[in-house]
Amino acid sequence: MSNINNYGVDMNKKTLAQLNLSAVKELNDEVAATCSGGVAYTGSNDPDVILYRDGGFGGSDPLSVNASIGDGLGYVGDDFNDLTSSIVITRGTWEFYKDSGFRLYQATLGPGQYSILPGGIENDSLSSLFRIS
Repeated sequence: MSNINNYGVDMNKKTLAQLNLSAVKELNDEVAATCSGGVAYTGSNDPDVILYRDGGFGGSDPLSVNASIGDGLGYVGDDFNDLTSSIVITRGTWEFYKDSGFRLYQATLGPGQYSILPGGIENDSLSSLFRIS
């Protein structure tokens, strides 16, 4: 039986670390998120949540957010930090926070269209959001 693998490498001459490294490949963000249990991301054409800068779903370039249950966006980014005034939630139940890193809880919301931020969420105060279901 030959010790040469499909890549022409003599397996007897490789250390365990070298063998492990040869088995690693780079993953794109979507595959990595699936393997790790999920990571929040922005820019989807099928978002779970859409943040708008102005009330009534106004303002240019809304922020589309997706996340698996138990994940969230720890910082909404400079373009939306403390600037969000309306929200659409297409799926999931989300917790909204005043500070980045899921600090200073404000409210929990489920699917719906919120043309003005509901009680508990101060206008222009949102910095992070977390999906709980």
